[in-house]
Amino acid sequence: MKSIAQVAHLKEILFGMERDLGLDDLGRIEKNILYAAAILAETADRFESEQIRQHTLLAGVSRSSYFRALKEVVDAGYLNHLPGTQRSIYTLSEKRG
Repeated sequence: MKSIAQVAHLKEILFGMERDLGLDDLGRIEKNILYAAAILAETADRFESEQIRQHTLLAGVSRSSYFRALKEVVDAGYLNHLPGTQRSIYTLSEKRG
């Protein structure tokens, strides 16, 4: 049970950090999209929608739920869609915190 308590404390810390960054208004899938995008952005300035969708943080999320949540993340200003691109290519916005 000790390890469950440790995970619970980590979760508590994460919730506090999300609140401090203003992410508490996002749902679980939206947060995971943003987190996956942030991880991708560590190695590239731009990334495709499919790269985000295939990230392990989004395992088990249906395609329709993913695209609905992605739209919310973009509409909230956390990701920018690059206009004029053939594929859905995104960058992190300055709002990311």
